[in-house]
Amino acid sequence: MTNLEVIRPFIERFITAVSNSLRLEMAIFDGSCQLFYCTPTYSKKKGRSVHTPSLQEVIENGSILINTPGEMASCIGCRFRDHCPSTIEILCCIHAGTEVAGVLAFTSFTKEGQKRITENDAVYLNAITEMANLFGNQLETMTNGQSPANLDASILPVMELCDQPLLLTDAHGVILQYNQLAEDLLKVCELTSASLWQIFPNSVVKRIMEGNDLFEKSVTISGMATKISTRAVKINGQVTGFYIRISDQLRALSKDTSYFEGIIGTSPAISEVQRMIRRIADSPTPVLITGETGTGKELIARAIHEQSRRSKYPFVAINCSSIPDNLFESELFGYEEGSFTGAKKGGKIGKIEMAQGGTLFLDEIGEMPLFAQPKLLRILQEYELERVGSNKKIHLDIRVIAATNRDLGEMVAEKTFRGDLYYRINVINLKLPPLRTRKDDIIPISENYIKKLKLKMDTPLSSISPEARQLLLDYQWPGNVRQLQNVIEYAANLCETDVLMPGDLPETMHTERLPSLPPVSPFPPSQDSRDQELLELFEKYGYTLEGEKADRRRAAYQPSDPVPANQPSQRRIVKKLTGFHTPVIFLALNWQIISILSLLSTSVSPLQKTLRSFIPLPQTFVFPIKCGVSINILFVSLVFFVHFL
Repeated sequence: MTNLEVIRPFIERFITAVSNSLRLEMAIFDGSCQLFYCTPTYSKKKGRSVHTPSLQEVIENGSILINTPGEMASCIGCRFRDHCPSTIEILCCIHAGTEVAGVLAFTSFTKEGQKRITENDAVYLNAITEMANLFGNQLETMTNGQSPANLDASILPVMELCDQPLLLTDAHGVILQYNQLAEDLLKVCELTSASLWQIFPNSVVKRIMEGNDLFEKSVTISGMATKISTRAVKINGQVTGFYIRISDQLRALSKDTSYFEGIIGTSPAISEVQRMIRRIADSPTPVLITGETGTGKELIARAIHEQSRRSKYPFVAINCSSIPDNLFESELFGYEEGSFTGAKKGGKIGKIEMAQGGTLFLDEIGEMPLFAQPKLLRILQEYELERVGSNKKIHLDIRVIAATNRDLGEMVAEKTFRGDLYYRINVINLKLPPLRTRKDDIIPISENYIKKLKLKMDTPLSSISPEARQLLLDYQWPGNVRQLQNVIEYAANLCETDVLMPGDLPETMHTERLPSLPPVSPFPPSQDSRDQELLELFEKYGYTLEGEKADRRRAAYQPSDPVPANQPSQRRIVKKLTGFHTPVIFLALNWQIISILSLLSTSVSPLQKTLRSFIPLPQTFVFPIKCGVSINILFVSLVFFVHFL
């Protein structure tokens, strides 16, 4: 079995730096499932006792995500099962060649960390996988007697995952590594080989150099108020460097949070949405967010929450379309022990109650079953809740935000949605514009998402070519912002250069050039539209007699299903004939029958004689039949003439 002791200094320094970077607690276990090294908080919360079955599952499966501690199969038998201090945990196996070297764990003990990992689980899974591979490669390299990898270079990709500016220095305060956010913030000097003495006041640097495990201080950089948090990196009790996180205090005070900043765009429509968010954030009044699929309704709801005084309390999102009808009440309102068959011992708190003090987001509220709507209405009116199987009233302090892409007013008229609930949630209506109506925001959204992808995946993509820009602008985006993000991510996976080219975009971007169609009006075209049509004709034919003829043809012939210009004339005749009514067809058949009778009435040819031998006809009928034939021919000819006219 490979021994992790070979790279202990590397592991200790790396974990210390990364745990601060990602604001997570970390632990590493050896191949025999014994705790090898961990951060101080992890040791304090969970001790050195290890639940071996969960680690065995990681070794067998490669990695696992424990997002509901105490309720998963891997938690069975754990001493913390009923009172687990962890809120979320990610574990990944470390391989050195073909051997299992150990298990690496990312752990959070806070709800904030749980939320951060849950919303970016793919990013953190990728980060822990990269770290496990790094440890495995480093162990294999040093076991074979080769030179170890450069720690400072290895840690940079992990530092870029952090949402705050980060610095890594040596024991003398010389900067070894920094992320892009730090470079953008600290423009006072060139960070490469710079020193803390060039950035922070001398008194602050002296306090950092004292080597305290944790040091926090408010400072001013270039007239901007900031807060720094530093931690000494120690190996065998000796300080080898410092890890420094910088936060913008003014930004925190203004509540310019990540969700609000995620609303990208400067168009009048999106600027109005941002203004509305600021104005209604602290109001307790219910909000209804409407808009097409993919316009970012949940993003707006989270921005409202984070801009409000409720931002320190939970934001609970419920997708009304994803909960089965038979579980709807128990999931939303909770239940007491023994209230129904299969009820969990001790009962269960409902999702509405989970939002106590914070915001309840009801996504796709148009899909809520009718039987549950009266209970939700009562909650919105009384702000009181009763769990299933209980008569105890629970007072609620929540802000309700609902969202839908359906026309609730029309659903009320069709009696598929309760009118009283509709009027209760539709106090403040926030309508999100589709992406096709704010073309100016397409490129900024694309560029912003490219920056995020560079941190998420290994892509060289950093800019967009003029040709690709035009292609993005010309497309109508029926899937709105969500579709645009998917297109950019598709291109990021395929592009081979740092510039996005038209060939990197999906084929649908080239073939589905959807026109921007005006809404159909029930009223006849106005004089303005008539003038526009004339102008188009004049531009095509010129101010000539040909143009006048074209306009007359357009006015006289407006078929509901026009035949293409390149369609053969025979096909046009067929379309005319297939449009005949039953009486016309009957007359045509009548014409054929009378013609046969006319043949039988004379003796001109052997055929006629043969027919008369089977069907004798008196000679007195000859003249009336001939007159009838003539009249019938004339009538049918008139019908044909009128039809083709």
